[in-house]
Amino acid sequence: MNLPENVDEAYAVSVIIKIAHRLAPRYVFAGYDVEDIEQEAFMIGMSGLEKYDPSRPLENFMYTHINNRLKTFKRDNYYRLDYGTSAQKIQDRKKSLLEPVPIHNIQAICLHVDITEDAHLKEMLEIIDKKLPAHLRGDYLKLASNSPLPKGRKAQIISVIQSIINGDYNEE
Repeated sequence: MNLPENVDEAYAVSVIIKIAHRLAPRYVFAGYDVEDIEQEAFMIGMSGLEKYDPSRPLENFMYTHINNRLKTFKRDNYYRLDYGTSAQKIQDRKKSLLEPVPIHNIQAICLHVDITEDAHLKEMLEIIDKKLPAHLRGDYLKLASNSPLPKGRKAQIISVIQSIINGDYNEE
């Protein structure tokens, strides 16, 4: 353990234990007891001693350091227990909203067919590129680069692409 100068080991350990005991009940969640969180907080505090600046009060530094790291620990390790299929479907839908639709899957979305020929796909993308209205070009390029798009604009661009692919699109 690397202690900064002018810091007594027994004092540092007692401060870390006191703060870990104080903060642990706030961060208990499914699968972790208070003792587990106290142990995690103690390990966080011990690793944080290397970053400690002796010109600051140790208790203030440890409280802030352990509190922030426990927030991160809970965020990274929290999971929701399955409370039935409807709750799981909601969780799955939320996860799928975070992932943009790749441009290569657009023909599958529009035609519900899996096209594997690269030449045919290239031809379809050229047709889309030629017939796509200028005001939708930015959204199309965002969709093509897997950048996130608002739900309404994504639906609009997919609808226009679907009509272009199906041959129903009339340039207005």
